Amino acid sequence: MKKESKKSLKEIGLWVIICWVSLVLAGVMAIFSGVVTIQADQFFIGFLFFVLAVFVFIPRKYLKISRSLKVVIFIVLYFALLIISGLNAPKIEYQYEYYNFEQSFNLTFGDNIFSMIIYNVSKETEIIVDGEERITPGIFLFVHGSVTSLGKVSTDFGFYSELKDNQNNSYSVISFQFDKGGLQPNLEKDFFNVFEMPKDAFGLKYIVKDETNIIKIINLEI
Repeated sequence: MKKESKKSLKEIGLWVIICWVSLVLAGVMAIFSGVVTIQADQFFIGFLFFVLAVFVFIPRKYLKISRSLKVVIFIVLYFALLIISGLNAPKIEYQYEYYNFEQSFNLTFGDNIFSMIIYNVSKETEIIVDGEERITPGIFLFVHGSVTSLGKVSTDFGFYSELKDNQNNSYSVISFQFDKGGLQPNLEKDFFNVFEMPKDAFGLKYIVKDETNIIKIINLEI
């Protein structure tokens, strides 16, 4: 009768589990970075990210290096590739369209297209924001416009805007007044953007950006 050999089962410790999880995450991160980089037309850098992912999964016994050194090599190479990718990223070339009062233009956000018109501006020295009165030594400029959804379903609306003067000083919106609720198709809704600025500022341009590389500039000087 043969004796059955009993081998002790090796327990998997918490540290081993953490190492394997970190290994998988590092590999997935390198693969994802490679895909994103290739989509940005940086094929060589993307290929190097894939090589780095392969490096992650090669057992240490074939590399003849310690686990700590492997981690250091991965971190250094990964961030080096990120920096190189960022330096080689193509710069966005913006285009500009110029408008005056009561001239409509379109804004694109995803699959949604909106038509916008800027009607006029008005100036005040005090306003109420969130129920509190605000006074300025300069002026509050109200930009009055309207927006219309050109889609076929109700949708929310939001956009980026700023104000610039002839010295290229930039002023951010301090209050955005717009009726609550989504935009119904072909239904026009009014809005007000409020900016705080010096009294002597002139050459004012209202700048609107959407998800395209076309920036709309509206001349606010009457």
